[in-house]
Amino acid sequence: MTVKDCDKKNYRVVGSSPIKHDGSDKTTGKAFYGADITLPGIIHGKVLRSPHAHAIIESIDISKALAHPDVQAVVTCDDLEIDPPTSQQVVLRKTESHNILATDKVLYKGHPVAAIAASNPHLAEELLELIEVKYKFVIF
Repeated sequence: MTVKDCDKKNYRVVGSSPIKHDGSDKTTGKAFYGADITLPGIIHGKVLRSPHAHAIIESIDISKALAHPDVQAVVTCDDLEIDPPTSQQVVLRKTESHNILATDKVLYKGHPVAAIAASNPHLAEELLELIEVKYKFVIF
């Protein structure tokens, strides 16, 4: 008796193609996933990212966004609780929390600057335009 014959006799599932009962639902689009479920009261957040690779943030004005009735919340670096830096971080002049939302300058294109929450994702995307960020460019 060979190893292949022994495997076929001892296992009923290994090496076979079992029937997938949810296969037809998945292929026809009838299957439900987590993203298909919408619960009442859910808010959606979007992040405003820097269009510049390196720039100093002069100011972030969120007053227009906060005045809008559909805005649930706006977050900037001022809202984050930053742990006291270690001695090594003081030497490097940055902490890991600087990468969550930019504090005094953006370090790369796409660096998060602020975040906004609204009742649906499309509205949150549109409301990002109400946050005004002024950048100062430093030429080396």
